[in-house]
Amino acid sequence: MDLIQAAWMIRDLGQPVSAIHIGDESSLIAGGWDGALKKWDKDGSLVWAVQCEDRIETILRIKELVIVTSGLHITCVKQGEIQWSNPLEGSADLLCYHNGQIVATSSVYDIEHGDFMESAIWKFSLDGELLEVSRMDERPWFVQSTKNLIFGLGRPKCGLLIDDVHHELSSNSPVTCGASSPDNALFGHADGTISSIDGVITKEESSIESLVCTKDGFIAALESGVLISRGLDATEIWRNEGVQITTQSTGFNNLHWCGRSQENSGIIEVRNIAGEIVAKTNTTRPRVSTAIENRVAIGFEDGQILVWEMELFERRSNEKSIETDGRRSALAAKLRSLRE
Repeated sequence: MDLIQAAWMIRDLGQPVSAIHIGDESSLIAGGWDGALKKWDKDGSLVWAVQCEDRIETILRIKELVIVTSGLHITCVKQGEIQWSNPLEGSADLLCYHNGQIVATSSVYDIEHGDFMESAIWKFSLDGELLEVSRMDERPWFVQSTKNLIFGLGRPKCGLLIDDVHHELSSNSPVTCGASSPDNALFGHADGTISSIDGVITKEESSIESLVCTKDGFIAALESGVLISRGLDATEIWRNEGVQITTQSTGFNNLHWCGRSQENSGIIEVRNIAGEIVAKTNTTRPRVSTAIENRVAIGFEDGQILVWEMELFERRSNEKSIETDGRRSALAAKLRSLRE
């Protein structure tokens, strides 16, 4: 199946895509490397476009508000108009909404030392009023906002920050990423460990770049380019080796979408629950992806955004199956005639 032809819509942000979000109503919001922020409705019509301060790192929806981290700022947009924008200290990174407050993180990178030297957690009201700021040496690399506010931390302390209290994990390696499941949170570490609050789940051969939860377990993308699916008990289900993984998401029909990068080009791979390739195509470099129940979206280096919709994807897949079955039937008939 041609993945490009199977796309429900293709849009162009006009600059490399750095963040992407699909709303519950199937609207699409994309942010760019140079601060462009655009929203399209569920039918693909442009609703609004604004220019923010700098690269969009994270997009957060709170009803009609769109909150983004943009360069050194946190910015609030409502119906295509910037309502407020506040500078943070260093680059603005993560966002979440917790107990009626907007929570953002920032980090300062020291070029001389080649590491992050200081970070901060900021809490704002919906009107943009700064309520609280707490500074620390560790950079948060993952945030989960459920009953508790949880941050996965880098050096020097590592571990977790849960409701402002530090907790150690079973691995003292820096947290590099994380993923939320309905009942738990998973944390990827620089030494290849995958852990939860309850302990070590498994350890892979290289650093964990990203994690996604699935119906039956999780899928880890490693720094080495290995993609590995494991069950709830950490049993390996399937494994694939390849070039650098830039993004991954789980979408409709339990399909796994993976973007890989090789020099200036890219590859999109779609796998079923058993790890078998359903579709694969060469693209420009994929950067970010996201998914909801019936749609998957991927943003690319050249500014394009591709969105796949479940019904159209299934229809294109069935058409390919019918075409393949037809070719096989014709070949079988030709072989029978030759034998006769």
